[in-house]
Amino acid sequence: MRLMQAFARDGMESLLALVAVVVLHQFGLAGDVPLWHLLVLLGLGVVVQQRPVQRFLAGHDPNGRLELRIAIHTAIWTAAMYLTGWGAVLAILHVHIRTQFLRKAGSAAWQPSAVASAAAIVAGQLAVAFGLVGSYLPVGLSHVVALLVLIISVTTARSLGQFVAQGERSEAAARLSEDRFRALVRDGSEVITMSDAKGAVSWVSPAALPVMGYKPEELHGQVLRGLYHPEDEVAAMELFTRLLASDSTVEHSAELRVRHADGTFYWHEIISRNMLAHPAVHAIVSHQRDITERRAAQDRIAYAASHDSLTGLANGPTLKRDLERALAQGTRYQHAVAMLFCDLDGFKSVNDTYGHDVGDRLLQTISGVIKRTTRDTDSAGRLGGDEFGVVLTRVRNAEEALNVAQRLIEGIAGNAAVAGLKLDVGCSVGVAIAYPGGTDAKTLMRKADAAMYRSKRNGRNGAVVYLEEETPAPWM
Repeated sequence: MRLMQAFARDGMESLLALVAVVVLHQFGLAGDVPLWHLLVLLGLGVVVQQRPVQRFLAGHDPNGRLELRIAIHTAIWTAAMYLTGWGAVLAILHVHIRTQFLRKAGSAAWQPSAVASAAAIVAGQLAVAFGLVGSYLPVGLSHVVALLVLIISVTTARSLGQFVAQGERSEAAARLSEDRFRALVRDGSEVITMSDAKGAVSWVSPAALPVMGYKPEELHGQVLRGLYHPEDEVAAMELFTRLLASDSTVEHSAELRVRHADGTFYWHEIISRNMLAHPAVHAIVSHQRDITERRAAQDRIAYAASHDSLTGLANGPTLKRDLERALAQGTRYQHAVAMLFCDLDGFKSVNDTYGHDVGDRLLQTISGVIKRTTRDTDSAGRLGGDEFGVVLTRVRNAEEALNVAQRLIEGIAGNAAVAGLKLDVGCSVGVAIAYPGGTDAKTLMRKADAAMYRSKRNGRNGAVVYLEEETPAPWM
């Protein structure tokens, strides 16, 4: 049954022509050749139109041997037309033949079909002129009609061919653009998401799997804000608020930590546009890429620029900024801040006696003592050589600051050793106190420095608080 349906479907044109020929023959309008000649010819047309036969003729290439297949099809139909005696008139059906081949084979079919049509009509008219086939039209009129049909057939084939070629170019360009888009989305390092006005994800690019470890379907319906680091939730909400308040002409970006499938947080750069109003998108479109390595490099550079390379403590400019920030907070929250200047006693002798390598290792040991002695909220730095500074971000009074200074002195004296070698090194500390709104960072550091020199004059391993009546040395 299916074979019969396929046979009838593929040979529908020739089967309809068979019916038409039978009807014309009943009225004596099907030429003077025996009916069975026409039936055999059109039956051959039905066979030739079958898909297996077409594949065989094409050499199993969809567009193979196109000229041969067009020539065979055109020859069978043209012979049937002229044998009925209506060749010049029925040749208009060549337009239909051209259309069928253009639909199946594309623009490549118009030239061979135009040539085949012209050759077939010319051959038919020669057969009429030499009396090889009959014609219901006078010979002269038959030639005129055939000429007009030939012109119509060729020009129509050319116009249709150009139209189909234009469509093919447009389709090829669209396909190329789509292939490029798919390749970029599939193989790119950026994860592309589309979400609604509530943040629920409606589409995720395949890059989510290699970049984040999630299958795209695992993120469908989720709100991506739930994947951000708790410390970045405020920044994520601010980004989403800005998006909703803008349109597609504005691009918003943020760097946030995103939880990957393995539970680890990675830094992502997120660039988003609000395209909810776009008729073809109706979504917030975001591009995000992993920038963890870049952030780590930036952090390393920033750390190197703000810390002493030997001890890992803050450098001088960084310690000053920390002091400025502590003073601002002291003024805001009404509490005192202390600045401690520490200068090692006897360090030069260590360098002269044991060399700079031992001296450097001793500085590293002392930096560890300073870190352990101060609070996490305090700041400690190396100001250069054997000088260190400590910012106590919140103290009640000078006595509390002196207690910290004394612990530093004891810790340094008790740990002044390198590889089991006990070194005779002490520490002199100058302390300056700033009450809310009382002074600036530069002045406070100068006061602490002055107190430290006073401590040194008093002897090693001592601490002195700066007194307002003290007069700094002219070079300070």
